[in-house]
Amino acid sequence: MAYSGGTRRLFAAADGKVFDITAPADADVVPAAVVTGQTSNYYSTVPYATAGGFYMLALNGDDDPLLYDGANWYGVNDKPLVSLAFDAQTVNFTIGATVTGGTSGAVGVIEAQTDAGTTGTLQIRKASGTYQDNEIISGGGGSATVNGVATTLAPAITGVTTANLIQGTAYRNRIYLAEDGTTNVWALPADSIGGAAIQISLAGVFRKGGTVQFVATWSLDAGDGLDDKLVICSTEGEVIVYQGSDPADPDNWGLVGNYECPRPMGKNGYMRAGGDLVILTEQGAVPVSQIIAKDPAALALAAISRNIQPDWITDASARRSLPWEIVKWPSRSMTLITNPTVTDGQSDQCYIVNSETGAWCNRPGWGMRCLAYHDGLVYFGTNDGRVLIADTGGTDDGDNYVCTAVVAWDHLGAVGHEKTVLMARGQFLAATPFNPLFSASVDYAITLPTAPNVASAPSSTNNWDAGLWDEARWDTGSVSLPVSTDWLSVGVSGTVAAAQLQVTSGRTETPNVELVIVNLLYEVGEIMI
Repeated sequence: MAYSGGTRRLFAAADGKVFDITAPADADVVPAAVVTGQTSNYYSTVPYATAGGFYMLALNGDDDPLLYDGANWYGVNDKPLVSLAFDAQTVNFTIGATVTGGTSGAVGVIEAQTDAGTTGTLQIRKASGTYQDNEIISGGGGSATVNGVATTLAPAITGVTTANLIQGTAYRNRIYLAEDGTTNVWALPADSIGGAAIQISLAGVFRKGGTVQFVATWSLDAGDGLDDKLVICSTEGEVIVYQGSDPADPDNWGLVGNYECPRPMGKNGYMRAGGDLVILTEQGAVPVSQIIAKDPAALALAAISRNIQPDWITDASARRSLPWEIVKWPSRSMTLITNPTVTDGQSDQCYIVNSETGAWCNRPGWGMRCLAYHDGLVYFGTNDGRVLIADTGGTDDGDNYVCTAVVAWDHLGAVGHEKTVLMARGQFLAATPFNPLFSASVDYAITLPTAPNVASAPSSTNNWDAGLWDEARWDTGSVSLPVSTDWLSVGVSGTVAAAQLQVTSGRTETPNVELVIVNLLYEVGEIMI
């Protein structure tokens, strides 16, 4: 969970706890938990700014929502949480005690306290009334005098069972929240993170049954404006679109349409892409702009994942027992999609798509359970309870990894003729030396040889304040130079061929290699009748 307020923070949830992992003292030591006692570890977050500050609401559908204000976490339910300073304490208070104001009659339960002897501060979940300055408060054996007025730490959300809220989004100056296992969405008052929730029932709108999976926003342009719409997606693949800014005002709220798509893959399985909304479904990653224009049977061809359609369908069928997620990485021009490992026999992998070209690849070895974009980097959580930074350095969590490219199948200018690929070579732009291996496969059956070894020596010692004087060359670490390989023997025969490249990375620094061209030397046979 990434918080992007004035102080950027990164949090992870596991074992019923929430941990601050922004800057852990030791990556191999579990930090102290900042939240404990949770039932579920899978959250959806809603960032939201009000006049009081920038907040992040975290919802899991089993516990009361959590509210982070940039410094502390608080629980949210149907009663506000207030901070009350006291002095002249005669008897210590205890956590869980009910505290009553002697003059105001205000009543609340102590959830936390800071006690400095005769002075201190109580965090009280207020049930009724307003505590007054200088009145005596007592309860559970404790007694003191109020010093000042109470300040609200977390407002109440009323009208709905808060523990059932599982996901949400911000739309037209309001927070909209999905209620788990129901057909209800709830809207909070404008410009607020609490208050009396307004019910939006989809009971008469959903035609295929199911419950609310997630709520999101969709725009006809690339920003927020009057053409923005609220999208509500069901677990059965119905996409309901509303427009307006006040669900309580029939003149300012209306149903745009009810559309169908394949079943979605999770409550965090969607992404804003320019003016569109991309939803991860069983048939592919589908934009809402296509969902409203096409029949569900034709959406596979309209999906942005259509180039890997067979792989997507296979993985979606085998791996959908865990929810999927998607994160955009703008500075790397890529988008990452989890492909979670759900059984011991499955390999760790994820999908990556080039945001500029739409080209896809499968990244083996990355077992992603969840994703977050934080402070210019992508982090992902694994099934075994680790958080890793994606695409950083030249090793994969300390291990070597192999980069593999197989180009498109090619008849090499002689359709139907048998060809023998004799040799291959390539040209690159590279900042560091490496050891490429070229090969080829034929007749649509990909066969890869044993991967090459890592290049013998790293080249990061030329950096300023690291290289030796009069030995290191100035600024060579960032320059990409042309590199040509020798001709390598291939020796395979078939009617159609695909050139292949393998490079093993095991350096400390991040690889910087661009493949420019592949050359094949081959012979063409005659057709024998």
